[in-house]
Amino acid sequence: MATDDASWLHLDRRPHETLRAALERALREAIAGGVLRAGTRLPSSRGLADRLGVSRGVTSEAYARLVGQGFLEARARAVPVVAEVGTASRHPARAPEPLGRPRFDFTATTPDVALFPASRWVAALRGAIAQAPPRSFDYGDLRGEVQLREALADYLGRVRGAAVDPAFVVIVQGAAQGLDLLARVLAARGARRVVLNDPGLPSQWDRFAEAGLEVAGQPVDGDGMQVDGLRGEAVLTTPAHQFPTGAVLSGPRRRALLAWGRAEDSLLIEDDYDAEFRYGQESVRALQGLGPEHVAYVGTASKTLSPALRIGWVVLPARLVDEAVRLKNLLDAGSPTFPQLALASLIRSGDYERHLRRVRAVYRHRRDRLIQALATHLPGLPVEGIAAGMHVLLRLPPGVDDGAAAARAERAGVRVAALSAFARAAPGRGLVLGFGRIPEEHVEAAVAALAAALS
Repeated sequence: MATDDASWLHLDRRPHETLRAALERALREAIAGGVLRAGTRLPSSRGLADRLGVSRGVTSEAYARLVGQGFLEARARAVPVVAEVGTASRHPARAPEPLGRPRFDFTATTPDVALFPASRWVAALRGAIAQAPPRSFDYGDLRGEVQLREALADYLGRVRGAAVDPAFVVIVQGAAQGLDLLARVLAARGARRVVLNDPGLPSQWDRFAEAGLEVAGQPVDGDGMQVDGLRGEAVLTTPAHQFPTGAVLSGPRRRALLAWGRAEDSLLIEDDYDAEFRYGQESVRALQGLGPEHVAYVGTASKTLSPALRIGWVVLPARLVDEAVRLKNLLDAGSPTFPQLALASLIRSGDYERHLRRVRAVYRHRRDRLIQALATHLPGLPVEGIAAGMHVLLRLPPGVDDGAAAARAERAGVRVAALSAFARAAPGRGLVLGFGRIPEEHVEAAVAALAAALS
């Protein structure tokens, strides 16, 4: 860390205070207050003197006194550095550190980022920048780059059976922002109540509640979200692969849900977060393709490529586009241009689907290995969820505290999530096991460690 610009530093001399004393005090307060953190390189005594308009003797003496007090470290022929010993007890309170990295990580919502096609992405990004006209460096279309919206329209129509007009696509910074945008659109249009899967992701409940909407849960069973008793201006559903149960919305319920949306003029929000990953069975068509006027489709590159890219998309009914664009402008004035162009290039070239075929095979082998290992080490516990995505649900016996079981596993170096952590009502007990981050050769040992913790 370095600070060559001292424009923030002002010598506000107190009565009877010398320039040296004022500078020493200002630097000491900046160190104690955390403005100058341990390891920060300060300007040379000559450079600081020039910036402050004082003699070099003033800055040299102030530095020397702070070195003697332990606030700075002096090195031969080098600029002074803020010392750790002088600031260890002076930093503001830090936020709690996240959980340490476990020996085996069954986190269910993350892909294996080591599979990211880095060389192809770099080539696509370099090409996008090299070929971009000057206007690409300016503020762009708030909906996103037209090249990506057109590429997605073709891809989603061919692969997911979606009916997509590029003009109705808004590029967002991940599915999280897509859902946040939809929550804001609903609130701006006077909606009061939105229905979500129960169990489901707690962050989704929080996102809609933060927009001022009443959030209600709808039970999920082996056929997906139950449709009877729905009431609200919008429903969020994951018809292709429900999280965390792994269920697929059945044909009769898909038809009933679409009929309900049309009859109530309510919005169906389709979270299609991992539909590209189906193993040994055909993908079900996107709900949006059957009712584009009543379905907002949310997709993301976070599972297929990397969460770090922060690229997602929302396909909107025509009546919601203007409001979504207005709110997108307020949120961030548009998503970054060149990652969009790079993704468009990957899709157009076929590299995106070649990557998907490669990682789909990897995840399929990991899932198969996981199912075998669970049958060996935990033979009495049923495994639920279709052969898709990056997680399975391991059911625990009635009466077992799945939260306590997950805590025991964590202490044993195995990170899993309790099913109850995703539910508002009682969903039964179980552990959600993701295999996105577990290399195939580690699956057996991971499940053995889990079984030992559960015993």
